[in-house]
Amino acid sequence: MRFKVPGQSVSVRLFERVETKDNQYDIFDVGIEQEDGSIDSVVVGGSFSYAKSLARAADENAAAKKAATEPAVAAA
Repeated sequence: MRFKVPGQSVSVRLFERVETKDNQYDIFDVGIEQEDGSIDSVVVGGSFSYAKSLARAADENAAAKKAATEPAVAAA
């Protein structure tokens, strides 16, 4: 996510995904992008397998709840 700081010539970068050739790890950067395109940032990398499993479980729970609350449609 990027957003411009009002009244300044910089943008804040929060958890911008860094493209890599090896998809074993996910890499994100957090920092400031100057008007000329230069970037000052800190990079965070990892497999994030636990976070991904939590997100997957939350998605599955939401889908199950949605399926349980949707009315059944009878075929004519």
